[in-house]
Amino acid sequence: MNLRRRGRSTPGLTPAPRIIVKRSRMYVGDERPRSERTDRRIVRRTQGAGVLPMPAPSRRRRWYRPSIPRPRRPGWRFYTATTLVLVLGGGGVGGYWAWQTPYFQVSEIQVEGNALVLTEALIANSGLLGERMMTVDLKAAQAALYELPLVASARIERKWPHGIRIVIEERQAWGTWEQGGVPYTIDREGVVLGTMAAPEGSPVIRSSQQGSRQQGDRVDYQAVDAAAAIYIGLPQTLGAAVAEIAYVPEKGLQVTTADGETAIFGDSSSIEYKLAVWAAMATRARADHITYTTIDLRFGNRPVLQ
Repeated sequence: MNLRRRGRSTPGLTPAPRIIVKRSRMYVGDERPRSERTDRRIVRRTQGAGVLPMPAPSRRRRWYRPSIPRPRRPGWRFYTATTLVLVLGGGGVGGYWAWQTPYFQVSEIQVEGNALVLTEALIANSGLLGERMMTVDLKAAQAALYELPLVASARIERKWPHGIRIVIEERQAWGTWEQGGVPYTIDREGVVLGTMAAPEGSPVIRSSQQGSRQQGDRVDYQAVDAAAAIYIGLPQTLGAAVAEIAYVPEKGLQVTTADGETAIFGDSSSIEYKLAVWAAMATRARADHITYTTIDLRFGNRPVLQ
């Protein structure tokens, strides 16, 4: 392929004559007259360059109010912060007043449920009088009331603005624990209540121990549990009534019926089983015409008749 440039001769070839071509159309890079340029506009300005012309004055007369800068209104953050400061400040002042004023100190104590324990003893033992209502320790006061031997349970509650309500439940007499010839009234848990009279027909346990008992002392709880079970189970199992229950430290619990029979139970374990063995032995003894006065039930299924 031979390449040829216009206006230039190729080596080895005859130089071509120069040709002047007249074009009627405009090509890229050509420049045309200003009058033929339709994409440009000629703007005549009467003022300096870059300054827009002033609008023509209106025929209507206008009055302009001078602009006065308005004060800036506070936003919601300002009101929130102000409210928070006022609330905290008021709460602090109110709390300090409530802490210092005697109006919120315990000055009235109402006691309910006591029949044997004196009201003055309950109030003094609780230690609540004069304490502040906000910081009074009700659990410590309840523990102090439990130290009284006749108090079985206690409930304490606030009564605003300066009152306290104490509701107690006293221990109830259940039976008699006789020791050293002195009858002491006890409750179901074996706590000595005093020497007041026990309920009529209640269990009586005669102890061979020496010494005396004080209010609040606890007797042998196994003997009390066994006596409670025997007083209920003996009439149902053997059809006999309990005449006496004795507590002997070496032998344990010993029961005497209204018919004159005596049974040695030992400790308080398996009272129902021991009663069933006693009933079976009593039935067999009557069938075999065997007479006995004492039955030893301490060895389980190997009772001994005497």
